[in-house]
Amino acid sequence: MNVMEAVGPSLAGVLHRNVFWMVWNTILAWIPVGLALVVFRMGRPGERRLPVSPVWWGGLILLVLFLPNAPYVVTDLVHLRDDIRWAGDGPVVTTVLPVYAAFIASGFLAYYLVLREITRFLDRSGLRSWRTPVTLGVHLLCAVGVFLGRWVRLNSWEPVVEPRGTFERMMLALTWEWAPILIAAVFVATALGHFMTRAVVEAAADSARSGAELVRALRAGRPATDRA
Repeated sequence: MNVMEAVGPSLAGVLHRNVFWMVWNTILAWIPVGLALVVFRMGRPGERRLPVSPVWWGGLILLVLFLPNAPYVVTDLVHLRDDIRWAGDGPVVTTVLPVYAAFIASGFLAYYLVLREITRFLDRSGLRSWRTPVTLGVHLLCAVGVFLGRWVRLNSWEPVVEPRGTFERMMLALTWEWAPILIAAVFVATALGHFMTRAVVEAAADSARSGAELVRALRAGRPATDRA
């Protein structure tokens, strides 16, 4: 009871202070997933050519503009220090850290799902050899986007609604002497976050498939086949 009395109010306080911006940033992080499902699943199944429709390319541009919102969540760790200070002598490991961990994991899960759609699209289009270059290119584009979003406070929709002013702000920010260092740091964080998320998700998927096979084998009354 003492643990609950300590954790409950602290957890409620963390959620109360952060619920608005965390929910908003989570929504922005998952918008690219919906766009990716629309963009990369358009066309006839098995079609091995790039779409030429202006609507498709428009959707792809929107996806590129919104995709940095997914890995952007890692930069929201800037708020962590304030929450730890607010917690005072209260529990941090069981309140503040789990909230931030779930928030960041959600963003990188969205990012992983988008990249999975991209790689599957490349495979269907006969461009499997482009998977690694495209993935690295997406990491770099997102690193630039996260830099512009965090340090320039640029929103995903501004290049569309105010292209001239946005371009000037981007050029000014990208010529800043610290820009390459910050972009490189975000690139590494994005790549590592994607790698770790992919490893966890794919390991969980393999375990789920193995479990399903075991259940089917037990129901059929025969031993399960060991998987390599």
